[in-house]
Amino acid sequence: MNRRDKNLQQLTHRLGRLLPSRKGNLKVVILCIIAATTFWFFSALNKTNYTTRIRYPVAFNYQEDSTTYLLSELPEDITVQVTGGGWDLLKKSLRLNTPPVEVNLDTPTQTKYILGQSLAEQVSNNLDNLRLDYVVTDTLRISIDSLMTKNVMIELDNQSLRLAENYRLVSGISISPSRIEVRGPSSLIQQTPDTVQIELDDEEVEGKLQTTLPVPLVDERLSAYPDEVMVSLSAELYTRVERKTPVVLINFPEDSSLYPAQDFVTVSFWLPDDLISPALNQLNFRVEADLETLNPEDSTVTAKLVNFPAIASDISLSPTHIPINNAP
Repeated sequence: MNRRDKNLQQLTHRLGRLLPSRKGNLKVVILCIIAATTFWFFSALNKTNYTTRIRYPVAFNYQEDSTTYLLSELPEDITVQVTGGGWDLLKKSLRLNTPPVEVNLDTPTQTKYILGQSLAEQVSNNLDNLRLDYVVTDTLRISIDSLMTKNVMIELDNQSLRLAENYRLVSGISISPSRIEVRGPSSLIQQTPDTVQIELDDEEVEGKLQTTLPVPLVDERLSAYPDEVMVSLSAELYTRVERKTPVVLINFPEDSSLYPAQDFVTVSFWLPDDLISPALNQLNFRVEADLETLNPEDSTVTAKLVNFPAIASDISLSPTHIPINNAP
């Protein structure tokens, strides 16, 4: 057995003798360990010339009123490296009897940062028996903004307006109020557009609609007054109608040596569904075919709608070009 193995055997034997054989002995061992640890801890605290880093509290003083807005939380402490006795370091680490460094912000909205080193003298004066080595924190960021108010216009996003099949908008889109007041930090107000769009729900519109919609804002730190608007509009059901209409000939020879292949064209249009019966027979359309529009390549003239009732919409003709025949 070499010397290394022999030493290991002796160490194992000694540890074995220390192991408790009974529960009562186990309590004694635990108490001894606690006592030894406590003794070591307090002995260490009595030593001097420890060097460590601690977080020292900072308090900012500025006038908080209706003209300022805190964009983000102010720093609560700075990191400093200090040297001193164990007890003093412990008290400062636990912030016992540790007054914060007072930072006065005379122009809070214009102050964007504070250099950590500028607080060294105040920290040093508050450290009592500790010595300040240096301030670790380089810069303390300040985010205090001035409050602003802006009037913006509200409009409906037309992409969000979905009409049911064959329904058409028959009124203007009313928004009340049409202008609102947005209030918040100036940096965010400057990013707010002059016009804010609101969106309808995904439901298709049938008939009259009157609904209240919230005003969307780009940031939760902005507030709107009022924060919702009333949207009103009206849609009606339309039906497609076809009517055969005679063609009025213009500039054709009186001897009928040239004549159109057909005397009528089909006029297609849309009418409000509830007006079809009373209005259909009273609608007047005028379609003209001018010989001066004759296309020599295919011998056709253009059918042109020159008069139609205002109530009709999306009007189309079929055909739009009429063949011209020569008399035999």
